[in-house]
Amino acid sequence: MHFYSFNIGDYMSHTMHLSPMEDLAYRRCMDIYYLHEKPLPENVKDVARLIRMMDHTHQVQIVLEEYFTLQLGKGWINPRADEEIEKYQSKVQSAIRAGK
Repeated sequence: MHFYSFNIGDYMSHTMHLSPMEDLAYRRCMDIYYLHEKPLPENVKDVARLIRMMDHTHQVQIVLEEYFTLQLGKGWINPRADEEIEKYQSKVQSAIRAGK
């Protein structure tokens, strides 16, 4: 997914308490999650490396624990993002069927 809807009001109301580094970690985690349409790696250090925040692993862990759920054997998931990805994929499949 190369595009996702971004509601500024929702974002601000759910992230106002984050430090600047936590906010950056959250945005980067969400961007990677949407881009690849799959869970983030289980290991926090691997996530920190993936989002280019190796010096801020603690902040990455805080974000993962607050906004994601760890599923062993699968990785860190975000149910809200999964819903949006599912809607997007459904639209893509409908467009493909309509084009045939």
